[in-house]
Amino acid sequence: MGIKDIERKIKIRSAMEKKDAELLLKDINNMMEQVKELKEHLKKLEKKWGKEIKKNKEYYQQIIEIRRSLGLPEEIGVYEWKEKASIKEKIFGGEFYDQLGIELLEIGKKLSSETGGIMSLAELMIRINKARPGKVVGATDISKALDSLVKSKVIPPIKTLSNGVKIVEFIPANLTEDHEVVLNLASRHGYITIEDLILKTGWSLERANRVLQELVEKGIAIKDTEYMEGTKYWFPGFVSF
Repeated sequence: MGIKDIERKIKIRSAMEKKDAELLLKDINNMMEQVKELKEHLKKLEKKWGKEIKKNKEYYQQIIEIRRSLGLPEEIGVYEWKEKASIKEKIFGGEFYDQLGIELLEIGKKLSSETGGIMSLAELMIRINKARPGKVVGATDISKALDSLVKSKVIPPIKTLSNGVKIVEFIPANLTEDHEVVLNLASRHGYITIEDLILKTGWSLERANRVLQELVEKGIAIKDTEYMEGTKYWFPGFVSF
């Protein structure tokens, strides 16, 4: 193969790559236009049928799925993520905290089968920010939104463990003092072993087993018998898997 043949093949390949890039850009632009049109259709649909949609669980869930696929907030009638509260809202509360509270409640309820309905404030902050790509919500705003849910008696009061970790109960867990001792010890790494629990509390093996089993039955802890150094109890509400 001569130099000219090599140069010709390089030029052909370069031209093909350029054409592919142009086609890709065209497809992206077309897709963005389609998404834009879908959002406009959704706005018109919700404006016309919003009240009826909210009354019908099946229709409501279908609209929520459409909103998720379009990257929109799940609240009907809201088309942009509100990134932060206004000064007025920070002082008096308002739409931002109402919307954020709904999102937090949806996350807590959605993950209840995994967490037993309880989550640390830190884990909740991670989860809400994953659900709001590109829009960071801080602990202060999350706490204010949760306070609003507490005042409305939608969730129980926020618990603060002895190590300072705040616990949010989306489903009342009816925690005993022994349960809170375990949560306090497990909150640092998201898990605890029965050996560590006995060592740090001085409890009997029977008491440690009973308390851990109760937390497993509540769905708050997961028993892992495959841990090479013994049985480990994971707490999904404290750590993302």
